[in-house]
Amino acid sequence: MPPRATAFHVTGPRYLQGGANDSRQSLTPSACNGLAHVAVGADRRELLGLGPLVSSIFSSSRSPHCIHVHVFREGESSPQSKEAIRRIGRGSITVRALDSERFLLLRNLSSSSALNLARFYLPELLPETAASVLWVDADIIVRSDVHSLLAGLFTGANRLSPLAAVARDQDLVTHYRGGLERGLRRLRSPAELALDEAWGYDMSAILRGDAFNAGVTAFNLRQWRAEKLTQRVEALVPALQRLELASYRGISLPGGKSAAPSSQVPLQLLFGRDFQRLDACWNVGGLGTSWEAEELLPVRVWATQLHAWWTGRLASGCALHWTGGDKPWSGHNAFARRWYTPAAKAAAREGYDEIFPPSDAHWSDRDDPELLARIGILAALVVVVTCGAFFCRWAAGGCSRSFGYPWRRLAARESQVDERESKGEP
Repeated sequence: MPPRATAFHVTGPRYLQGGANDSRQSLTPSACNGLAHVAVGADRRELLGLGPLVSSIFSSSRSPHCIHVHVFREGESSPQSKEAIRRIGRGSITVRALDSERFLLLRNLSSSSALNLARFYLPELLPETAASVLWVDADIIVRSDVHSLLAGLFTGANRLSPLAAVARDQDLVTHYRGGLERGLRRLRSPAELALDEAWGYDMSAILRGDAFNAGVTAFNLRQWRAEKLTQRVEALVPALQRLELASYRGISLPGGKSAAPSSQVPLQLLFGRDFQRLDACWNVGGLGTSWEAEELLPVRVWATQLHAWWTGRLASGCALHWTGGDKPWSGHNAFARRWYTPAAKAAAREGYDEIFPPSDAHWSDRDDPELLARIGILAALVVVVTCGAFFCRWAAGGCSRSFGYPWRRLAARESQVDERESKGEP
């Protein structure tokens, strides 16, 4: 396997507000040093995030005309949407419905799961001339230049790296503790995962690999095509399903852990020891909470806000990621007002609502049953605490008034009798 890849750092602009009156110099398509490809998949729950995301990609780049955004969505686009793309003209945008029946892993899956796994087929979905592509989840706001990012990837010592991502501070097994950890530890041979040992996979090395989030991932398409990596994924995913390791607790697909296969686990197992490290600013997550069983939403949000304020990681973030069930367009996310709403308003001003009409979207908290369950538990806890407080108050004050009053009256009468007797009165 190639040597461990080194990190790539970008110190680009932070969320530059663009638009018709943008005075920054932009490169013309003919002056581009290679076209930067960005891909995103969104079902009807996530369509509300497409406008702000795509707008932020172009607005944060010095060379928006050198960027081509490929949007794979649920359902066909309207003629008005295609006309709006031509009218805005800040960069290239291609919007198309995903043909799930064309690809082996996507057949018989829900649209949400199919679009989540679509990133494995980017070597086929994108033109042969595309050497690399940045996959970005729909619940992200980009605040730095993706063209500069992609221009510096997969070169020199990293030219054979299959992908690039932001590494977490934990290895694979530690990150999935309480979730996939036990199943992963039981694995003894790559053959159990349908991985040919001739490919150079070592089970202990796989489990020691760094964990990463797949929401912002750059794919080296040349390497994927040359090594036929999509075929390895197609063999790995059914093996993970047989071992009940295809999904994990905390996944934000509808159905939670019981959802269809995720893209996260296969990528971790295949490339945890062999990916180019991006600067941590390119995937600042945790803004949508993860709703773990042992966590309460307010406590987690307050802790995240305090940590963000103390470290400044949100202000310096290149890509802000609302991982978890509480998406930025839900209307009650604690981080949306400052970090998401400005991008959404800018997208509306620029006309992206015509490309991705909000009327096409279908979002409801009911789409996330785990989220509803946690909200129900939290509401019940509030009711119990409130009732308990009222009961304690009643027991301390009300009881003394209700049951203590006769005894106080009797004691007062006895005191009056004793006073009369002391004065010699009958």
